[in-house]
Amino acid sequence: MLIDFIILHYQALDETNNCINKIREKVSGDKRIIIVDNCSPNESGRKLGQQYSNSSDVQVILMEENLGFAKGNNIGFKEAKKDSPDFIVVMNNDVFIEQDDFTERIEKSYKNTQFAILGPDIYSTKIKGHQNPQQMNNCSIEELEQAKRRLEFKNKYRWLLRMKYMLPQRKKSGQGPELINKILEGVVLHGACYVFSKDFIRCHENCFFNETFMYYESYILHYLAQKEGMKIIYDPSIKVLHHEDVATNQRYGKKYQKSIFVNKCQLDSCNVFLQLIKSNRIVWE
Repeated sequence: MLIDFIILHYQALDETNNCINKIREKVSGDKRIIIVDNCSPNESGRKLGQQYSNSSDVQVILMEENLGFAKGNNIGFKEAKKDSPDFIVVMNNDVFIEQDDFTERIEKSYKNTQFAILGPDIYSTKIKGHQNPQQMNNCSIEELEQAKRRLEFKNKYRWLLRMKYMLPQRKKSGQGPELINKILEGVVLHGACYVFSKDFIRCHENCFFNETFMYYESYILHYLAQKEGMKIIYDPSIKVLHHEDVATNQRYGKKYQKSIFVNKCQLDSCNVFLQLIKSNRIVWE
């Protein structure tokens, strides 16, 4: 059995190396790790290329521009397909595998469920809670229209965000969502880590819809997979840790700048999702 890992890299060199080391340490059997550098301005992508130039299990792809989340991962997915793997794991570089039998658990889950797309239990060290399932059901058109209006307002009145971050910020307390300790089918899965089986791989050239830069990828993936009748599974027996927001924090150190960037990306992606639903098409390219 062969399993390929796709890791999208942007600037955070230590996190990417730690992610690679965890895969090498915890994942048994045949594996290959594909790093897609999204044109990191700090030259960390080139450093990775040099570091792993003689490694048979790691390939580094250097992009000439920042393509964002969906397109960047799709580049890696296309490369991984050349290996004809049994599974492709698409994961953030701030996601760490901790289980010694990670591969065996994926195999067992596939035998039991015949999943096309699987989401593990993702424990966020930031919110101190579990991120899967992201939602039990996808967004309705009405909910997306509401989100669009809210994002448009924030985008228009950016000075309100500046005022917000001029004031002292309260620290959030308490625990995040509790673990849902049972297998669920058809739920929306969090975008930090996906496992795609050969049932998905053989039918698709891309793993994500190609027209977003960042955000809403998980909702669009769920929408398209449901339209195709592909099986989506959340399996809490497979576990990963998620140390969030490393890449965006590297680029946008100031909270105000990051908020502006995030809001713009969310608005663009919300519009893309609305257009896709209204067109009633099944399109992965």
